[in-house]
Amino acid sequence: MSQSQAKDRSSDPVRHKDSDSEPFRFPDFYKKEKPRLMRFFTRQLGNPADADELAQESFTRFVRAAPVQALASPQAYLTRIATNLLRDFIARGSTLLSQRSGLLDENVTLVAPDDTHREIQMRQELERWKAILEQLNPDTLDIFLRNRVEGETYVEIAAALNVPLWVVQKQMLKAIRHVNAHREAEHD
Repeated sequence: MSQSQAKDRSSDPVRHKDSDSEPFRFPDFYKKEKPRLMRFFTRQLGNPADADELAQESFTRFVRAAPVQALASPQAYLTRIATNLLRDFIARGSTLLSQRSGLLDENVTLVAPDDTHREIQMRQELERWKAILEQLNPDTLDIFLRNRVEGETYVEIAAALNVPLWVVQKQMLKAIRHVNAHREAEHD
């Protein structure tokens, strides 16, 4: 598709499915579907910021995709886009946790070795996170640590544990929700 065709499609707010149907109006569609996508992503991720980002990306891909007049159900197509984005997002581990997490190790390197206050504070933080992680069931914790600490991919974990990939994804989602809930509680 040429750049001018893409520009025409994305700037044209009115599209027709066929001559007998009501015109498709993207602004109306967006207003109706955005809250639904936000609920879907928030329920799955537990993080409104990630949910909003994925909802926006879903609409962006929807606008760039097939012409609406070729779609039997724009809502179903948007849902498929959202589901695929969620799957990719979970597989990448693109969460605030993965971007900011480090190894949970007792041998923390301090900036100043004689800074006892900082050392005590870091050890307390480490113990707090260990206690939070120990609240997870053993299988979920094992999968989480294999991914986030040992650096194994979801596929590698599934093969090592002889479980389907979706089981690993589901357990990681549980662990991420648990950690995010405690991270958000820390900031409140």
